[in-house]
Amino acid sequence: MEKEELKERARQIGNAPKHFRLNIEDYGENAEENRAYFCWGNPDDEDEAVFVELGMDGQLEALGRYVADPEENTLSDELLFERMLQFTETYYPGASSQFVLQEQTEEEDGKVRFSYIQMADGLPIPMTGWYADVSLAGEIVNFRYCGHAEALVKPEHIADEQTALAHYVKNIDFKLMFTVLHSSVYESGDDNPHLVYESYLSPLPADLSECPTECEDGETESESFPLPLFEGVTEKADINSMIGWHDGLTKVREADMGDGTIGEVWREGPAPEPKDKSMKSWFEGRMEKVMKMVRHKETGKLAGVMSFMDKKGPFHLSRAECEKRALRFLFTLFPNADRFFQLKYDETEDAETIVGFTFEAVCNGVPLRFGYTRICVNRTTGQVTTYMAPDIDPETLQSIDSVPSVSIEKARSIFLDALKVKLAWDKQYGDDASMSYQLVYQPVFPSFIEAHSGKVIRSLI
Repeated sequence: MEKEELKERARQIGNAPKHFRLNIEDYGENAEENRAYFCWGNPDDEDEAVFVELGMDGQLEALGRYVADPEENTLSDELLFERMLQFTETYYPGASSQFVLQEQTEEEDGKVRFSYIQMADGLPIPMTGWYADVSLAGEIVNFRYCGHAEALVKPEHIADEQTALAHYVKNIDFKLMFTVLHSSVYESGDDNPHLVYESYLSPLPADLSECPTECEDGETESESFPLPLFEGVTEKADINSMIGWHDGLTKVREADMGDGTIGEVWREGPAPEPKDKSMKSWFEGRMEKVMKMVRHKETGKLAGVMSFMDKKGPFHLSRAECEKRALRFLFTLFPNADRFFQLKYDETEDAETIVGFTFEAVCNGVPLRFGYTRICVNRTTGQVTTYMAPDIDPETLQSIDSVPSVSIEKARSIFLDALKVKLAWDKQYGDDASMSYQLVYQPVFPSFIEAHSGKVIRSLI
């Protein structure tokens, strides 16, 4: 299709309100995927937008309508199902007979999601078929077509389940750690930190032809070391000065992140005019001279920084000098950082002007599951451009006994009682970027064993 034809088709499918403005018109000439992207936005509310993705032949690939719902009557489940099928069959005739309804779920925002998937040998093939979100008034607000699996690799022989289980039994390894059991993620989650045992098991080829003889953890993690207490690094500094925040910045966005934190976006000066309507220009416009921050709602304490200010200063700081600044920043946020953080000396891959450091949060020698802290320093300004905090303040974990009440042998026994395997299709990528689906044994296992109660913690996702 010609570009104007694609734009008109996208406009008809998206059906954006008349006052919406076309912000993205990208025909992906440089993209291997060969797609056209269009996005209309509400000039008065940046949270409202309509997104349409088309193939270059005009075929609908994806639709997203993020527009305030009008006050309309709620339709029955049967009518919502009919609306979804009617929409899908309009753009993909016969799709409902080629795929199987996998699930129908009500989303948190009140919309209903219908997910269809391709089956082979009685097993679902992931990332195939399509999904559609339907508002209670019957409007399609989100749609993505994934299509059929093109290459299925079936082994000549399939090992029995007991043989597959036996492999996992001899290769189970546990890590002791602290983590938050979020109620939205785990069964019986209470949104509090816990001491847990964790083990991760990977799928195995169904014929066990490439079954490793020993547990393989992949890349070896670099060692962590106590923080070097250079002169002055424990002295409290002004956080705003260290990250380059000043009164000349304007807050352009704020959002509740839903996890006890608030996200803020600050910009220096007016928003730049986009060079064109490409997706690249749109993203550049959103990032230019912008600083993104995350703060804890209750305390206001800084929990994250990502600066796109791209400033150049008069300094030429060495890596050692940048390390001292990163340490002082860490001590300003965590005055007892030397008790709760260790420094990881990774292989240095520093950019010309940015130097990065990784710290691991621990409490009484036990690591946090999401405890890696990243601090990046600009060599020319000496300011912190990136800060990613641990998900838990390690100092708050001192009330939890770091010595498990459940022995590792007992945890292993509990884990094995809950361990199962099932045949499944698994997406594989070749060295040449080719893609296929392989029949594997998928382990089904607990996310954690609570290290004091011995309770099995399973994922809701």
